[in-house]
Amino acid sequence: MRVRSLRAQLLLGTFLVSVLVMTAVIVVVDHRQRVAIVEELQRRGDALARNLAAISHAPLLLYNFNALEQNVDQVATEADVVYAVVLDSDGKVAAHSRHPERVGILLRGAAHERAAATMEPLTQEMVTNAGVAVYDFAVPVMVDGRKWGTVRLGLSKARMDAEIRRTRLELGALTMVTLLLGGMAAALVARRIARPVQQLAEGAAAISRGELNQRIEPSTGDEIGRLAAAFNDMAAQLLQQRTALEEAHGSLRRQFEELADLKSYTDNILGSLTSGIVTIDLDGRVVTLNPAAELLTGFFRGEAAGRYCTELFAHTPEISDLLTETLATRAPIASVPLRLRRRNGTTLPIEFSTAPLKGGEGKDLGVIGVFRDVTLVRQLESDLRRSDRLAALGTLAAGLAHEIKNPLTSLLTFSRHLDRKFDDPNFRERFSSVVPRELERINGIVERLLELARPSRMSFTLVRLPELIDRALELYVDQFDDRRVEVVREYARDVPSIQADKDALYRVFVNLVANALDAMPRGGRLTVRAGWAGTGDPVRMARWRPTNRVKVEIQDTGVGIEPSDTDRIFNPFYTTRDSGTGLGLALAHKIIQDHGGAISFQSARGHGTTFTIVLLLVPDPPSSPADELPR
Repeated sequence: MRVRSLRAQLLLGTFLVSVLVMTAVIVVVDHRQRVAIVEELQRRGDALARNLAAISHAPLLLYNFNALEQNVDQVATEADVVYAVVLDSDGKVAAHSRHPERVGILLRGAAHERAAATMEPLTQEMVTNAGVAVYDFAVPVMVDGRKWGTVRLGLSKARMDAEIRRTRLELGALTMVTLLLGGMAAALVARRIARPVQQLAEGAAAISRGELNQRIEPSTGDEIGRLAAAFNDMAAQLLQQRTALEEAHGSLRRQFEELADLKSYTDNILGSLTSGIVTIDLDGRVVTLNPAAELLTGFFRGEAAGRYCTELFAHTPEISDLLTETLATRAPIASVPLRLRRRNGTTLPIEFSTAPLKGGEGKDLGVIGVFRDVTLVRQLESDLRRSDRLAALGTLAAGLAHEIKNPLTSLLTFSRHLDRKFDDPNFRERFSSVVPRELERINGIVERLLELARPSRMSFTLVRLPELIDRALELYVDQFDDRRVEVVREYARDVPSIQADKDALYRVFVNLVANALDAMPRGGRLTVRAGWAGTGDPVRMARWRPTNRVKVEIQDTGVGIEPSDTDRIFNPFYTTRDSGTGLGLALAHKIIQDHGGAISFQSARGHGTTFTIVLLLVPDPPSSPADELPR
């Protein structure tokens, strides 16, 4: 694109303004001149037509055609008159100055018919047969309200058009002179303005190239001179500011390099972590994924950034639930076990933790989530559980052998003496008493083992926990009094009813109360609590929340459990009492698991034991071993 100089622009602008002004002047003057000439011509034509109508009034009444011919011939001698015509009442030519042979003829054509039929003076533009442009004036001749004829007069437009052309030529000449004089004046002004402006432009160009040591001497005291002085001040300030900016740039560059090194260091840390890291902003949109998170989820950082976490983790909604919960409550959630469904459809066990993400001065930025792949851990736990099961099986076999050996010994003794002492009444009486009792004992052991091993058949109904616990306590009221045990009930007012098997839970509470009573042979305090579960209580699935779980605690002040026995407390046939089979806690653990809950305990030697049971309001189906909590 060609760049015009300021002088050329001023000259061009002045020329364009002059052209526009003169064009407007020409248009206005030409229009007014034309209107004035046309009006003058029409007034003259109308006056001649009315005069012809006035002198033709009497000849028309008397049908004096000679007088009419004299009148039209007289009018036709006027300047610019092309023709003069008198029509009778029927519209036929009564007299014609240019064509006498048309007398008695009815003229045809739209213009002729309008003129013959008009009842008022009429002016029309038309062209004669000879090609002459005229104004046709028609004036009706009226007598007592009756039309006796029409007078028509045609004035030539030639002289009018010549006058208009002459006016336009004069205006054109005036325009040329004006443009010439205006151009000369504009050139002088442009020269005076353009020279100092050009100096300013050259100085500005030098500044743009970095040559800030520029100065322009003001040649005048007007606005351009003040502009030159301002330019000098600007150049000096720019020089100072550039020096300061160069110093600041050096400092910022050093800081940027330090930040870049720190960012690279942080990125390397995130990239080296084996745990997956995901961050979301305050709107719930994903901001970052580290390489480990990309590998775990199957999503790349670029495609995940900017998407809502509910959309990204649609196949594992527990993750987005935990992230949004932390975003809403600003409370961290630690090590929630769940199964992550990856992009390719496979699943793997993970532990997911969340924490609020804060910036400088404690400003909330979002939430950070940490994935920890626990596949190996779960495998090790499975192996450990398998080892535990084998060890428990050995203990079970040893306990079963011990429990059955005594009654079998009695049965074997009686069977050996059966032939010899069958006739002895005392022997038969002892046989009838001991053998069925020992067989019933073996049968009871086998029945409890079968109950522990086979799938349970639960009958879920609506159960009120405080009432069920009170039923279990009523069984031991006399023993509480005998052993001086104080019972304390701490039931929350809003404990909800739950869906559970009433008889199975009753057996659990009876077993735990009995164990607590046995642990306090010299008296003590038994505290039973029921209420909503808290966030720190054990859970099996990430979708569990405190709002749908209840908790029961049975706390005694007895002798406590030896630390060496804590890992075996729920094993079958393990007991610390002189009597009993050791199947009570094992059955209690299985019943709670079948309800989708969790049972745990805390104990200190000499300070008592607290058993805690956490249950869902509406239980889930029994879980697989991989989903269970380690005991």
